[in-house]
Amino acid sequence: MNKYYDTVNKEIKEYFKILEPDFPKWLNEYIDTKELLSQKYISVTCGTIYSKLFESDFFFSSLDHSVAVALIIWHFTHNKKETLAGLFHDISTPVFKHCVDFLNGDYMTQESTEDLTSKIIKDSSEISKFLKRDKIEIEEVDNYHIYPIADNDTPKLSSDRLEYSLSNALFTYKLLDKEEIKEIYNDIEVQVNEENEKELGFKTKKIARNFVKITSKLSVIYREDRTRYSMQLLADILKRLNEDNIISIEDLYK
Repeated sequence: MNKYYDTVNKEIKEYFKILEPDFPKWLNEYIDTKELLSQKYISVTCGTIYSKLFESDFFFSSLDHSVAVALIIWHFTHNKKETLAGLFHDISTPVFKHCVDFLNGDYMTQESTEDLTSKIIKDSSEISKFLKRDKIEIEEVDNYHIYPIADNDTPKLSSDRLEYSLSNALFTYKLLDKEEIKEIYNDIEVQVNEENEKELGFKTKKIARNFVKITSKLSVIYREDRTRYSMQLLADILKRLNEDNIISIEDLYK
């Protein structure tokens, strides 16, 4: 079986190198587990890549996103537990990603599928073996919300939010090129915010403003009619298939 990193295309590898020039080889064992590799086939676009309402056909997978989040966390913290929490944060993502949150009626927070994260990690003999070897408890890596660098609430900046903003702007919607990504990323550092929590922040206002402009454009795309329509349509199709006993909810995770 090909290892994940060996199969990643050149453009994504170049992007990874911006996030962390020295790829942490210890991470590969965790990435190459069955549970994480299944995320390789799920697009981060929540199924909109299959709609003719959108022009982009660049396939950036849920696993690509998770690895990139882990690289950002590792780059800024060099903390294995936080890095793994970032790597695992989407391990319970079903087919069409957040479309299933629409199916579950959770189209606002889009967190309804996260409850399975702990179960998937616990049920994985490979991941459990590696965690035991590395003396890491499941409770330390199954909830990335406990690490502010990994995840936090808007308008704060977290590794997860930073990553999907950069990769969507670079690959999916062509709002930035690699040099612009590099300029934004190299201006970021770990700071302590007004709540006395560690947070990713910018060194210069000009680059911070440019990043906010880009995320504002992305925010419009995420919420515009064609996006919500595409996601709701897929959710309705999945619901109908489930009601007609053609697929089960469990099938969405397999």
